[in-house]
Amino acid sequence: MRSPPWRAPHSIRAAAVLLLSCCAPALQAADAAKVLGWVEWARFEPEHVEVKAKLDTGAKTSSIHAVDIEPFERDGSDWVRFKMPLDSHSHKAGDDDELVFERPVVRTVLIKQHQRESSRRYVIEIDVCLAGERFTTPATLADRSRFLYPLLLGRVALEGRAVVDPAGKHRALCVCPDAASTATDPESTP
Repeated sequence: MRSPPWRAPHSIRAAAVLLLSCCAPALQAADAAKVLGWVEWARFEPEHVEVKAKLDTGAKTSSIHAVDIEPFERDGSDWVRFKMPLDSHSHKAGDDDELVFERPVVRTVLIKQHQRESSRRYVIEIDVCLAGERFTTPATLADRSRFLYPLLLGRVALEGRAVVDPAGKHRALCVCPDAASTATDPESTP
């Protein structure tokens, strides 16, 4: 005699309970993250420049479009100066057609490229605002002129913050609280 489909054998029910208990932490993390499209507007801080960013779960580290990269030393530490050209994929008040950044070098990485010579890239930390959340993430400096988007946000930046909907674009507003207004004022607390 065959059991009705709604009465699963004990071993199948036990396997389902085990599977759900293993997945619960991941499901809770996904609930805490925002569902974003594969392309979103992100804002560099403190420069307040908005750029289109590709959210790429296939990349571990983020990458920023950089040209005229110049390493230099400041107070005994390695720094790098670079320009980021602004185009139709970016918004900035004013007439600037490029933005100049200076950041400390966190490390360098060797990038192996398929059928091309490996290249060494600088890694810096960038302050980004994405979907109302401000955070700091490492990013490599690369000439991304042949790509559509000047910023690629990888898994390190997205983890715990975003679930990427591959069919969506621009699902979130690039609205970030002003750093000065989010600071706690000791005079205003009871």
